[in-house]
Amino acid sequence: MNFIKKSILFIALTTLTFGSAQETITNESVVQMVDLGFDDYMIIDKINTSDVKFDASISALGKLKNAGVSSEVLSLIMDKSKQNTKSKTGIYYTDASGEDKLVQPSVFSGSNSNAVAQKLVSGLINSKKKAQLPKTQSNNVIRQSKPEFTFIFDPSVTEVDNMQNNQGGDTGIFNWWFRMASNPNEFVLVKLTVKEKKNLREVITGKSSWITSSSGIDPKYALNFAIEEIEGHKFKVTPDNLEPGEYCFIYQGQVPQGRENQSVFDFSVQ
Repeated sequence: MNFIKKSILFIALTTLTFGSAQETITNESVVQMVDLGFDDYMIIDKINTSDVKFDASISALGKLKNAGVSSEVLSLIMDKSKQNTKSKTGIYYTDASGEDKLVQPSVFSGSNSNAVAQKLVSGLINSKKKAQLPKTQSNNVIRQSKPEFTFIFDPSVTEVDNMQNNQGGDTGIFNWWFRMASNPNEFVLVKLTVKEKKNLREVITGKSSWITSSSGIDPKYALNFAIEEIEGHKFKVTPDNLEPGEYCFIYQGQVPQGRENQSVFDFSVQ
C-alpha cells in the first residue's frame, strides 16, 4: 500500500513538472510538498527540474527546518539560491502577488539651489542644494508599510557583462552601482519631498555657504533599515515602518571615474 501511494505521488509530481514548465518553486512550495508527504528524492527532483526562487536567509531556513524540511533539501535550497546572481544585480521588492519586481533607477531631472532665498544669518548666506525627480509619484508602487527589498551585488561583473545582461531590459547606465558596492550599507534611504504644483519630487543633497560646503545626504534625513545577508552578495533589506509617501535609495559610495551619480532607486508607499 505504501508503494502504491509513493507511485501515485511520483506520477503526480512528474506530471506537474512537465505540464507546468513555467512554475517557479519557492520556500512555500517545498513546505507544501513536505506536508503532502513527498519523499526527499521527489522534492529534490522537482527543484532540479524547475525554475526556483528561494529565500535562503537564516530566518527563512529556520522556518523550513521547523516545517520538517530535511537537511539534504535545505542544502539544495541554499545552493540554488546562489544561481543567476550576475544577471539579477539590482534592487528588488516583492509585490502583492509574491513576484520579485526590479526597482528601475530614475534620473534626476535637475537641481535647485536656494541661496538667494535664504535668510542672512550673521551676514552669511546659507543655501541648500536639492536634486529633483520628475512627477509626484514613482512608477514603483508598493502597497505595504514595511516592504522587504532584496539587494544583489556582484563586484566581479564588468561593464561589458552589465551591458550584455541589461540588453532588452536596460536599467540605465550598466547597473554600475552594484559592481562598485558590496553591501546595502553603501546606500541611504530617504523620504522625498513632493511638490504638487511643480509636479516633481526633491531631496536635499548638499549645503553651502561662502565659508563651507558639504555634499551628500545629511545623516539626520536617513531612514533606518535592517540588513540580513542571504547568501554571498545577496541581502534582505527591511526598512522600519514607512508612512505613505515617496522614498528612494541613494548610492553614497565610491563613484567610478568618468561617471556621475545622477540616479536614485525610487518607490512609492501607498
